Amino acid sequence: MMKALLVGCGYWGQNWAKTLYRLDALGAICEPSPHIQQALRQNYPDVPLYEDLQQALSQADAQVVVIATPVPTHLQVASTCLMARKHVLVEKPLTLTTDDAATLVHLAEENHVTLAVGHLLMYHPALLKLRGLIRDGILGDILSVQCTRINMGKVRNEENCWWSLAPHDISILSMLLGEPFEPVSALKMNPLQRDIEDTVIVNFATPSGKTALIHNSWLSPVKKHETVVIGSRKIAVFEDTLPAEKKLTLIDYDLAREGDIVQDIRKGSSLAVEYHADDELLAMEAKAFLTAAEHNSPLDNDGRNGLQVVQILEQVQSMLDRQPAPFAKV
Repeated sequence: MMKALLVGCGYWGQNWAKTLYRLDALGAICEPSPHIQQALRQNYPDVPLYEDLQQALSQADAQVVVIATPVPTHLQVASTCLMARKHVLVEKPLTLTTDDAATLVHLAEENHVTLAVGHLLMYHPALLKLRGLIRDGILGDILSVQCTRINMGKVRNEENCWWSLAPHDISILSMLLGEPFEPVSALKMNPLQRDIEDTVIVNFATPSGKTALIHNSWLSPVKKHETVVIGSRKIAVFEDTLPAEKKLTLIDYDLAREGDIVQDIRKGSSLAVEYHADDELLAMEAKAFLTAAEHNSPLDNDGRNGLQVVQILEQVQSMLDRQPAPFAKV
């Protein structure tokens, strides 16, 4: 298995270090913080540790790079690694602008290396099972996909809930819709902090007429990480906060019509859907990236998918910026 250089070992980078080490794929770590370095030397005494990225790229025995640094650094760090002809996985979102994301995609293609983005939920076995059900026609024609990611969670000061939470749901929509989608309307609320949205609701449409919705909030007393896929025959519900055996459910329903008018919707039986999980999500993502880098195999979470996510993030933010929003300090 290829060895990876991990760049950045903060909150999420620590998870990458544990996962890559367990897979015997942690070749080196680049981390400038002396405090973090001390812990790394204790936990991974046999793994080379560097402070300088250029030194790490030239000296470390690593063919791939995993970047878990703050998002504003992604362009510079990833560009340096791609120009060194390293295969690169960048944590989400890929960059802060579409132009920067396109630059990284171009650099990867120009240097004939793999570029991936850490859209972890694209490896969730329940969502992969759901995509298979859609492709097999079990749900019938797909009418709509609705993603809800709400909680009374950590409020951030440097980014809004859209940039913090929506990358998960945009990547899920890219998995399940099976075609491009564009935002058509957006609603925001920001009662806690001026110019930082606490709740965002966005409607999307596809060329074939499917609809989609994303609802993100860190100001909800109810925690819900739910994806609902409405088909012409069945409805699928994925709720990630439930135990594994209850996460994915298929629901029958009937429409009572009078001519072209729907009079009633009757809910039928529900069936929990079994799925197989090979490993922890991050390990599954890591193995897929390492395999793609070694064998030049395709990835769902490749650079172009990451570019699509950033494009939508930026499009919606532009829509939100044009809207006035009442501000009430609470």
